[in-house]
Amino acid sequence: MSIRPWLASAALVAVLALAVPTSAIAATPADEPVACTVGGVPIPDGDPVPDEIPTVISCFDTVAEAEQFIEDGAPGDYEQLHPTAFSLRAAAAATVIVGKAWTGTSRSGTALIHWGSGTGCYGVTYGFPTVASTWNNNVRSAEGFNNCWSSQYDGTSYTGTVLTCTPYCATLGTLAAKTSSIVYRPAGTWG
Repeated sequence: MSIRPWLASAALVAVLALAVPTSAIAATPADEPVACTVGGVPIPDGDPVPDEIPTVISCFDTVAEAEQFIEDGAPGDYEQLHPTAFSLRAAAAATVIVGKAWTGTSRSGTALIHWGSGTGCYGVTYGFPTVASTWNNNVRSAEGFNNCWSSQYDGTSYTGTVLTCTPYCATLGTLAAKTSSIVYRPAGTWG
């Protein structure tokens, strides 16, 4: 067998590989947002967590940008959740991180950061009846913040098997990659 046909084939493959437009190359993980934020509505203790809460989501290239967005009052998102109570000053003073969920174990992978209005889970609960699509059945670690414990459910609208992180779960064990809804409750409250 001659080496010439093989060399010609190799050269043709190399030329074709270089000629593929970059838009035809699959998106790399670096193209995906590193963190997204989702706003929640506080529900007073004892009241049922509603099954329908609007999903207000914003995504960022870094966790620091997402956290700064929340610290700044989640501009644009806050108004969607609280249309009658909006003032920029009130929004900035009233937004707080209630929890985070990650696609990897031990706070790794992409982060879904849940925020609410108020001071956290002091006398209130935050429910997220569905998890944003990228994280649905993809959460592998979770943590509650500001007096919140995070309860992960394998069904939407807080149904099915539940695991409560008190406040942090480096792994979700048998519930890993099965979370479809999340509730943040005051510390000491189990899902």
